[in-house]
Amino acid sequence: MYQIVICDDDQQFREEFSRMITQVMQELSLECQVVQCKEAEQVEKLFMEKKRIDVLFLDIELGKSLGMELGKYIREHLYDFETQIVYVSYDQGYAMQLFETIPLDFLVKPIAKEKLEHTIKRFVRKQEGSKNRFCFKSAQGMIELSYEEILYFQSRGHKLVAHTMEGEQEFYGKLEEVEGQVPSYFLRIHKSYLVNVHFVRSFHHDSVYLTNRQQLTISRPYKEPVQDYVSRRVREM
Repeated sequence: MYQIVICDDDQQFREEFSRMITQVMQELSLECQVVQCKEAEQVEKLFMEKKRIDVLFLDIELGKSLGMELGKYIREHLYDFETQIVYVSYDQGYAMQLFETIPLDFLVKPIAKEKLEHTIKRFVRKQEGSKNRFCFKSAQGMIELSYEEILYFQSRGHKLVAHTMEGEQEFYGKLEEVEGQVPSYFLRIHKSYLVNVHFVRSFHHDSVYLTNRQQLTISRPYKEPVQDYVSRRVREM
């Protein structure tokens, strides 16, 4: 079930738009739960409570502040690039200012049902396509990597590094958060390493050797989970 949030200070719009979203989702045979918020602080609270938000329909002219500030908070403070943001406004002039928050779409009020349906279909296609890709924001901009090309993730100070055969991509985040979203073939072997086992050439007591001849240490707290993983693999052979 998709979790959808509408953040708009116009109660009448929220009510009508909520009904429209529910109707479009039903017609597309998709289940959803729609939550209405009238201010940015309510949305921030949902994030702080670790509530999942699949799509956030965000009014740009939001009370005393601009909705795009909430968009920046989501991307630049929370480092959340999974929540899809759709800005809504009566004014088309904001469109270019929104680019840096990587929105899914921009809808102009009053919102036509056909436009909403197009946006929802776009969201579903993006969800299906992102299952095998890792997305993050680096100094070079928005980056997408196939999980199949990532050798391992490394925690390096306050940043993370995605190692591939072609080089490194550095970005802000926490290894625990990455571990929670990557496929099951990524194995935590150290507080600083999350390894793609498809690139592991051999497991040893206190280290792993990768196909690129690199050696990574298995730290003490992770030795037992790694041994359990290897034992399962042996039984499945």
